[in-house]
Amino acid sequence: MTSEEPQQRQEQERPQLTLGNVLADIYYGLSSLITHPDVRRVIIPIIVSLSSVVVKLIIANVNYTEIDFSTYMQQIRLVNEGEIVYEEIYGDTGPLVYPAGHVQIYQWINWLTDDGKDIATAQSIFGYLFVFTLSIVCAIYELCGDVPPWPMYLLVLSKRLFSIYVLRLFNDCWTTACMVGVILLLQSASMAHNFSKTICFLLTVIASDLFSLAISIKMNALLYLPAFLLVSYFLVDENLIKFVVVVAVIPLIQVATGWKFLVPLFNTEEASYIRWSYINQAFNFKRQFLYEWTVNWRFVPEEIFTSAVFSRVLLVLHIALLLWFTFTRFLNSRIIGKSIGQLIKDAFKPVSTVSPTNKLISSTTGPQLIMVIMSITNLIGVVCSRSLHYQFLSWYCWKLPFVLYISGIPWYISMPMWAAHEYAWNVFPSSVASSAILVTILSTVLVGSWLNYNSWFIKETNTTKKNV
Repeated sequence: MTSEEPQQRQEQERPQLTLGNVLADIYYGLSSLITHPDVRRVIIPIIVSLSSVVVKLIIANVNYTEIDFSTYMQQIRLVNEGEIVYEEIYGDTGPLVYPAGHVQIYQWINWLTDDGKDIATAQSIFGYLFVFTLSIVCAIYELCGDVPPWPMYLLVLSKRLFSIYVLRLFNDCWTTACMVGVILLLQSASMAHNFSKTICFLLTVIASDLFSLAISIKMNALLYLPAFLLVSYFLVDENLIKFVVVVAVIPLIQVATGWKFLVPLFNTEEASYIRWSYINQAFNFKRQFLYEWTVNWRFVPEEIFTSAVFSRVLLVLHIALLLWFTFTRFLNSRIIGKSIGQLIKDAFKPVSTVSPTNKLISSTTGPQLIMVIMSITNLIGVVCSRSLHYQFLSWYCWKLPFVLYISGIPWYISMPMWAAHEYAWNVFPSSVASSAILVTILSTVLVGSWLNYNSWFIKETNTTKKNV
């Protein structure tokens, strides 16, 4: 074979420069930007950088909207002056109803913003928080196997989400940042499991710490609790002693965070009053919601919305959905490597009993399954929520694009669904139509995620090769 033959073969294989080939290349490039997983490595730094620019543009050009921030600052002033009886800590829009983690964060913001007067600095803090949260979420998506790029574009397209962060300064944003951190830590623990169970255990303990901090800011983090306990149990190899350590961290952090208001070293009548004032105000599960602010149940008549029966129905539905997903998906033998009956028997053994085929402890399948279980559990809580207010979008908006993807709904349908979802959150006040659209979309996504087997029963050799 002469030296000219390879060159001739190369020239023969080179595609001709034709309009058809050029259009085909353009089509392939554009479709890759939507569906090819490798493109994520290019678009992640772009969307994170773009979000930073957008945040600055919003702060510079859109008027700040006062809703609760001034009340937060008024409450913090009372705390700084020495008030520790929660019932006596008030602001213009009402009493302090959030746990001590909220107080500590806004004490820090109060100090950085000259007693809350420097709104621009406060907005910048929340702008950095938005970009930080987005970066963590991108890292989570990156660990979820072959997730295509299109869900990541949706992360920076929500007008309402930007508003919640840099124009309203709600405390929900801090709880959300903690919870995405928890998911990333649990994913990292799963990846570390095969080469170091000690590191896996330590990462799970740190995740428990951060989870408790999220609860100490706002109780909506409790929506993740069933998923957190389930995932943690498997990450510590079904070892009951290790699991107890992980779980014990949660109340310990609550006590440490709320020490000032719990006064645990005193047993006087006054100390008891202060303690219960904090617990009853900060962890009030019977709080009533106003019909005028509901985003999700506007299509329900007000007399039904405010009734105790409606509240109980939602609670029963919440529990039923959690049990259904837990026993048909989360604890499916194809995921945990054993039957539920065997899992219950093993729970009473004083040794590690996790199955070597458990997909949650696999470095290839674990990270995605952890994200799936955490996201679905949270979304079930959102769907069954007594009421959603506008700032509550931050509870799940970062995971919604991912849940749309795992639902198996094609991208060209998922994107219009996301747009309709965004519309529902931008109607003010909410209408019968907007709330019906919201509940319908979230319910559809939940059903789709349950039906899409490929999202749950992932092959070890190739994570998440699904319909994109």
